[in-house]
Amino acid sequence: MDYAKHIDQMMAGYRNSMILAAACRTGLFAVLEQGGLPAVEVAGRLGLDPRATEIVLNALVAAGLLTLQGGDYVLEPGAAPLLLPDSPDTKASIIGHNATMMKSWIQLPEVLRTGKPAARPERTEQELRDFILGMENVSRASSREVLAKIDLGGARWLLDLGGGPGTAALNFAAAHPGLRCVVFDLPAPIGIAEEQITAAGLGDRVTTAAGDFLTDPLPTPPGGGLFDTIYISNIIHMLDEAQTGALLAKCLPVTAPGGRILLKDFFLEDSGTEPAMAAQFSVNMLVATEGGKSYKRSETVGLLRKAGFTVEEVVDVAVHSQVICARRES
Repeated sequence: MDYAKHIDQMMAGYRNSMILAAACRTGLFAVLEQGGLPAVEVAGRLGLDPRATEIVLNALVAAGLLTLQGGDYVLEPGAAPLLLPDSPDTKASIIGHNATMMKSWIQLPEVLRTGKPAARPERTEQELRDFILGMENVSRASSREVLAKIDLGGARWLLDLGGGPGTAALNFAAAHPGLRCVVFDLPAPIGIAEEQITAAGLGDRVTTAAGDFLTDPLPTPPGGGLFDTIYISNIIHMLDEAQTGALLAKCLPVTAPGGRILLKDFFLEDSGTEPAMAAQFSVNMLVATEGGKSYKRSETVGLLRKAGFTVEEVVDVAVHSQVICARRES
């Protein structure tokens, strides 16, 4: 390895991240949706400083997201669906959420000294929407891959536990007309989930329940009964081991005999050092939570077994994630 080059790349990584986040938050990409514009026109439409705008636009050209054509800055067609906020393939919200997280990451030296998460003010309404809809941006592709690799065909009722905007439930219900889903989360995410459910036209088969999965009873299907499947995606990395064990134990009584729990997350190998993305994401949870982390896959298997589930298989999804599939035997 060329360590000098590697360290230089690590050290400079924040630059592109900040340029991308600032461009999204100020509307630089959205203003170019209808066609190219010169820098002075972009600045005028957005109320930005012309000199600063030109410098950042040039950096976005250098990064390959824009091209400069006869003095006009043009959004690259391949990048546009990912950067325009109203696109069905947008990543704008998760970019915004990562920009918010940078405020915590900059406090990492203090986190290392104290072992406590970074101090941060309460989320603004926009930051909350970026977080919840950022989960939609992330979950959109992974939910489809789960559908492609894991058979949900026999399920009648599914609980999307900590489901945020309800993306997984909506994708699962759309693919399986006989499936009904309940999205369970805190009241603020549930409000956004209800917007998404209405927009998808699936309100007859995807419903919501508001509560705190750490302190409140888990819901059961409307009208009674138990869930055939419980889906928990990117939740346990926010929790410490005791909380995770308690949550999995709460899942058992609301899972039908023979029903399954599908637990998706960024899992580490036993060394704790790979894959790299999961190791880095564990630092994200270090700065953001009291006890969260990327769990080792073997740890999670042990917690599922302790809760009363029989682990059946582990399925790779969405490049960096795995789904641990487990079943309630009786």
